[in-house]
Amino acid sequence: MIKRSRYTDKLVQYKDNDFVKVVTGVRRSGKSSLLVLFKEYLIAQGVEESHIIEINYEKYLNDDLKDEKSIHNYIKVKVKDSSRIYLLIDEVQEISNWAKVINSLRVSFNADIYVTGSNSRMFSGEHLTYLSGRYIEIKVLPLSFKEFLEFRSYSEENAQKHFNEYLLVGSFPAVSLANGQELVEAILSGLFDSIFTRDIILRGKIRDEGAFYKVAKFVFENIGNNTSANAIKNTMISQGHKITSDTVDNYLQLMCDAHMLYQCERYDIRGKERLKTNGKYYVVDTGLRNRLIGYRSGNLGHVIENIVYLQLLRLGYEVTVGKNTSSEVDFIAVKGDKRLYFQVSLTCLEEKTYAREMNALLKINDQYPKYLITMDSIDLSKDGIIHINLYDFLLENINFEVK
Repeated sequence: MIKRSRYTDKLVQYKDNDFVKVVTGVRRSGKSSLLVLFKEYLIAQGVEESHIIEINYEKYLNDDLKDEKSIHNYIKVKVKDSSRIYLLIDEVQEISNWAKVINSLRVSFNADIYVTGSNSRMFSGEHLTYLSGRYIEIKVLPLSFKEFLEFRSYSEENAQKHFNEYLLVGSFPAVSLANGQELVEAILSGLFDSIFTRDIILRGKIRDEGAFYKVAKFVFENIGNNTSANAIKNTMISQGHKITSDTVDNYLQLMCDAHMLYQCERYDIRGKERLKTNGKYYVVDTGLRNRLIGYRSGNLGHVIENIVYLQLLRLGYEVTVGKNTSSEVDFIAVKGDKRLYFQVSLTCLEEKTYAREMNALLKINDQYPKYLITMDSIDLSKDGIIHINLYDFLLENINFEVK
């Protein structure tokens, strides 16, 4: 099993502190494998296997362990002495009142607790009451391009050769390990049905599946475009489909809850505040996007923008779209007191395109670093704007921490 050190290192870093470690992300993004890798680490560090208790709610045999009493009794039987135990629970949202149960386990046993979950609404409502200030969230995404090359045993020296493959089949670990197009398509089909049917349609109790898929297709086709529930509603109505803004908004929220979509809000650079209207949406995986709408090479610019957005999330940045007085910058990436600005373009070799992308950055009147990311191999840096080749960015050859 390939170690994903970006995430496993965090589990190791947080080991034995008093917080519940909550690993979140879209289904099949590798959360369960992280728990397996962490278990291997614990054993290598000398932790007895009897002190590691695993409960995976994907397995039918754990179907009876979904309430507080049954889980307590199960763990009580497993605990052999007063030594610290390590509790690893997969798909914790399957437990009734999961946060209350986990907090009860936290105070009842000498336990270091790690859980995974596939729905962001895990942290809404009363769940926050029980675990507020008592958990650390580790957000997991499918494979970065660098990880994709590692999973497929490809050399980074041939990165350009394999980039189209990454865009086509996507970034889920199971897909990256599959051999042959037929198997890849079968896995993508299964992932699509599992996420859309189980995590969105069934969980969200969607009755009009046809309307939902039309909204999903619209958003997937328009990644990187400013949009809103009302704009989508108007488009649907113009095409002869009856739907309300509230219904569209519910569909969008359900896809975001399942980590299928990410909403990138707009930020007013001069006013220094988030804006509530016309954000952008990005998909968690290009392979699933292709599965829904088909592969469309004509929208490559926005697809690359999508890839850059996800990579910034992997690097730990909070990302928004920047609105200036008369222009827009693709991304503002913030981490602590560090702020970076990014423009993303397929190519800037045409003078008109280059001027447009550079001007969006030059109009920002502050001293934070500003970057232009393109697939061009020649250096386009100018007037303090730093040009980065897309492959260097995705292969993490750029250290933004020292800028």
